[in-house]
Amino acid sequence: MRVTMTGRFRSLVADKGVPFLINHLVLGPLAIWLVLQLVLLEAVNNKRNLVVRFLALGSVAVFGYLSLVLGRRGNARLLPCFVAACLAGELLMRASGSYGIGSDISSRHPQPYFMFSGPPNGQVGDGRQIRFNSAGFRIEGEVSMPKPPGEIRIFVVGGSTVVHGTTLADSIPGAIEAALRADGWPRARVYNFGVTAFLSGQELSLLVHRLAYLQPDLVIAYDGGNDLISPWLYDPRPGYPFNFLAWEEALNKLSSLGTGSKTIAGLAHDSALLQALVGTTEWDIRAGRDGLRRAVGFGAEPWKRALVDSYASNSAAMCRVARANGLLFAAYFQPILPYSQTLDRRQVEMSGGAEMVEGLREERRLVPAAISAQMNPAQAGCRFSDVSDLFQDAPAAFTDVIHVTDAANQLIARRIARELRVWDALRPGRRLGAG
Repeated sequence: MRVTMTGRFRSLVADKGVPFLINHLVLGPLAIWLVLQLVLLEAVNNKRNLVVRFLALGSVAVFGYLSLVLGRRGNARLLPCFVAACLAGELLMRASGSYGIGSDISSRHPQPYFMFSGPPNGQVGDGRQIRFNSAGFRIEGEVSMPKPPGEIRIFVVGGSTVVHGTTLADSIPGAIEAALRADGWPRARVYNFGVTAFLSGQELSLLVHRLAYLQPDLVIAYDGGNDLISPWLYDPRPGYPFNFLAWEEALNKLSSLGTGSKTIAGLAHDSALLQALVGTTEWDIRAGRDGLRRAVGFGAEPWKRALVDSYASNSAAMCRVARANGLLFAAYFQPILPYSQTLDRRQVEMSGGAEMVEGLREERRLVPAAISAQMNPAQAGCRFSDVSDLFQDAPAAFTDVIHVTDAANQLIARRIARELRVWDALRPGRRLGAG
């Protein structure tokens, strides 16, 4: 059989000439590559290119078939036609603009110091729309200055768990405001300064560069989840912002490693079509992440402790910044799905796998001691509360590894509101920020 197939191929080459052989040396490996990319499909970025890769595989199959049925002259013209089709595909993809850009990118707007916010005057979401004000935060209107007399102004910082909620009233800040007003604090106003994917270091930067001068009486940090989860999945360096490796990679490509010159390898990064078909940036980021993981001792005990220490250090710094500006500060260490006592197989997969679940549980156990070592919870004007056990017996409250339902948001908000109501420093009529 092998001899017969080889003989037929030799006969085809003899009949159709060298162009036939060249065509199949180009189309064959490309077809194999595309099939492997579709079979081994992984990660969100690859899935966004699924349609492009299917269309490309179909085009390669068509050109391969034409090569078999066309004669010597047709095969000689086939490869230039294939190149022309590729150029047309490149132009089409560039003309489509934002095609292939993930929602996690389109939901972020570059900002100085704290890296990004939501899209100013924009919205995100399918079906349920989350709207942002001109500064890129989920706040109705703007934060008025000077502060209205008598207003108890509370800012909540954190990641997407602060941003999310079917309506603004269903978000944790919105529910805290409703609970406080229902309990006799009609002048309480709670502002949502959550930003999707924020880590505590970005919250610290946001407090320093944007929030302190807006005269809040209290700043609440509802966080800790992203600080411990993100390094398992994205940039593994403790304390680095969400997926900072990707930002570094983009800057390196823009600067062409400082040389300012264009290279053959750079073509794969400049071409929209090659990006979709080959996934060159994905390769670079994955390779860079693997190298960083080796450098930081990914998964080892010192690495886990460094993640916790980074979170505790940023919480302590927010406390110091708040007190230096005459503000109160409260940190709430949030619940995530892996902290639930009983998880089924699907929930373990949602949480990143058994190794990541156990690692996150180990890190959780380290948090209280790390906070005590860096931020005295009894310090005047600062508080720390561990609410990570809120849903340890109710994993169904989670919609993924970190987000919860609107009903669960209400439970979290009521827990926070109860603690705020008994905090003497925050009681209406007292000189707020005194301790």
